[in-house]
Amino acid sequence: MNKEKAKERIKKLKAEILRFNHAYFVLNESPVSEPVRDALKKELIELETAFPEFISPDSPTQRVGAVLSGRFAKVVHKSRKWSLSDVFSMQELEKWEERTLKVVDRPEYTCEHKLDGLNITLWYEKGELKKALTRGNGTQGEDVTHSIRTIKNVPLRLFEDADLEVSGEVILSKASFEKLEGFVNARNAAAGTVRQLDPAITAGRNLEMYCYSLGENTLENPPQSQSQTLKRLKDLGLPVSPYFEIKKSPKEVLKYVETWQEKRESLPYEIDGVVVKINDFGMQGELGYTAKSPRYAVAYKFPAEQSTSKVLGITVQIGRTGAATPVAELEPVFVAGSTVSRATLHNEEEIERKDIRIGDTVIIQKAGDIIPEVVQVLTNLRPKGSKAFKLPEKCPMCETQLIKPEGEAVRRCPNPNCPGRKRQAFQHFVSRGAMDIDSLGEKVIDSLIDFGFVHDFADLFTLTQKQLLELPLFKQKRAKNILEALESRKQVAMSRFIFGLGIRHVGAEVAKLLVKALMQHHDLKSTPESLKQALLSLSEEELLQTDGLGPRIVEAIKEWSENPASQHLLDKFEEIGLRFTLPEKSKEKEGITGKTFVITGTLSKARGHYKKTIESLGGKVSSSVSSKTDYLLLGEDAGSKLKKAKEHGTAILSEEAFEALIQ
Repeated sequence: MNKEKAKERIKKLKAEILRFNHAYFVLNESPVSEPVRDALKKELIELETAFPEFISPDSPTQRVGAVLSGRFAKVVHKSRKWSLSDVFSMQELEKWEERTLKVVDRPEYTCEHKLDGLNITLWYEKGELKKALTRGNGTQGEDVTHSIRTIKNVPLRLFEDADLEVSGEVILSKASFEKLEGFVNARNAAAGTVRQLDPAITAGRNLEMYCYSLGENTLENPPQSQSQTLKRLKDLGLPVSPYFEIKKSPKEVLKYVETWQEKRESLPYEIDGVVVKINDFGMQGELGYTAKSPRYAVAYKFPAEQSTSKVLGITVQIGRTGAATPVAELEPVFVAGSTVSRATLHNEEEIERKDIRIGDTVIIQKAGDIIPEVVQVLTNLRPKGSKAFKLPEKCPMCETQLIKPEGEAVRRCPNPNCPGRKRQAFQHFVSRGAMDIDSLGEKVIDSLIDFGFVHDFADLFTLTQKQLLELPLFKQKRAKNILEALESRKQVAMSRFIFGLGIRHVGAEVAKLLVKALMQHHDLKSTPESLKQALLSLSEEELLQTDGLGPRIVEAIKEWSENPASQHLLDKFEEIGLRFTLPEKSKEKEGITGKTFVITGTLSKARGHYKKTIESLGGKVSSSVSSKTDYLLLGEDAGSKLKKAKEHGTAILSEEAFEALIQ
C-alpha cells in the first residue's frame, strides 16, 4: 500500500473505530462485536507501524478507554489506568516473550480469566469503601459509587483498616443476564446497570465484581508479585477469581488458554480470553509501559467467532444440485480457530440486500462454527468507485444459461452433465457425513473425472490399482490406501449412503427419517436392490405420514427414485456387493414414543446419550422449544430454553424424572 492509500485507509479506520468505541463504552451499545473492533484496531496498528508519520494523538491506538458519558461526576484516578495489548496466537505470545527476555531473565507468568465486563476502581480509606470509578479515559473516571455499593460481593469494609486503590471487573453472570431484556450481551448489560441513576435498579440485577490489581495503598508488607496481590486481596475480603494459575513458560500458558477455551461454556460468567502477566513486580517495573499499555502484560484473546476482511473478488461456484452460489474471495483471516479465505454469499438477493462489493471491508463469521459467511459490510470503509456485483447469466463451468425456478432465490445450472455439478456431487458423496472416504480429496476426485475413470458414484468401487497409478503424483502405497478405504465402505449405514446420493432437500437427518419410513412400510433388507424397491413402492401419502418429511422433500425423493438413471445406479451398487446396516427398530414406550424432547443445561452424561435413548424409544429430539415440545430435559445452568418452556407450559424433567420415565 502506498502512502496516499495508507493515509486514506488510516483516516477511515480511525473514524469507524472511534464511532464503535463511543457506542460501546459510552452508550452501552454494540453495533458490532468486540472481535470486529479488535480486527479493525489490529489493522490500524499495522498500518500505523508501517507509516508512523500518520499516527495522531486522537488515534484509538493512542488512548485508553473512551470519552466520559457526562452523566456522572468526573474524578481523577490516583494512578493511571492502562489498556492491555492483545495477542491472538502462540506466535504472537512468543514474540511478546522474546521482547520481555531482552529486559528480564526467566520470568514466571500469571494467568487469569479475561472477564468480559466493566473495569471499575475502588477506593478504600481506613478499610471503608469511599469511592468507585469507571476506567473512563485512563486518567479520569466517572463516580459510580452509588451503584457499586449495591453489589453484594463488594465489601463495604475490609478486614484491615488500610487505604488502598484496587481495580477489577464488574460482570453479570450468564444466569442473571438471561433474566434481562433489551441488552445485546452481558458486558453491555453490566455497563448499563452500573450507570443506572437509581441504585435500586442496580441492586436488583445481581452484579458481581472480581478484583485483580492493586494501586496506591498503605498496607504493611505490600505484595511484591501478582500472585501475592491476589492472595492479599482475598485476605482483605475482596472477591478474586478462583481460576488463577502460575506458569513457567509460554507453552504452559497456551495449555491454560486452550483448557479454558474448551471449558468456558461451563463457567457461570463470560470470558473472552486470558490475561497473562509477568508475576514479579520488580520485573514489571523494569519492563515499564508504552504510551498506552504495560509491556509486562498481554491479553490472549480466544479465536474470534467474527472478524473483518476485504473482499478481493467474487466468484460463482456451481453446486451438486446446480445451484450457482456466489463466493467472496477474501484476504486470509483467522476466525474461530482456522484461516478463512473464502465465504459464501448465498445468492444474488443476499448480495443485493447486504450490498456486498469487491473491495469492501466486511464482517465475517462461521455459521454454526463451520461455514464462513459475510455478516455485514462496513460501508464507511468502502473504496471510491466500487460497483454493485451482478451474477453472470451463464454457468461459468459449462456456459449453459442459468435458470431461476419460480419461488426460489437461487439461480441454477440445469445441465446434469455440468463438470461443476459433477465434481461437487462426488465430493459430497465421499464427505465425512456421507461415505467418509477421506483419502479421496478434491484433487483426486478431479483427476478421476478428468481421466474418465469415474462417471457415477458406483464407479469409485470398481477402480483398479493400475488406473490409480496413472494419476499425477500417485505411487503404490497411496493407491493401496484408497482401494482399502473403498473396500471398507462396502458396508455402510443406509442413512449415510442416502445422504451421500445428494437427493435434493435430503440432508443427514432427513435421510435417517427416510430410512425410518422405509422400515415402517416395507420389509427393508440391507441391499441396494431392496432400497430401490422400497423407494419405488412407497407412495407419497405413506412418506408424508413420517414426521419431518414434508411435501417438498417427498416430491424430491419420488422424483429421484423414479429417474431411470437413479435406478441404474442402485443396480450397479447391487452388483458391486454394497451392503447396508439398518438401525434397530425403535421400541414403543408410553410417554416417549411420538413425543418431542428438548435437552438443555449441564447433565451428568453426554447429550448424545440422552438423544440416542429417546430416539430408540420412538421419541424425537429438537434443538429449540416451541408449542409442540412435550418435555424439557433440564440440567444445571439452564438458559433461555427453560424460560420458553415455562411460557409454553412444557413439562420439565430432571435427570431423575427422565430416568423414572424411561424405566
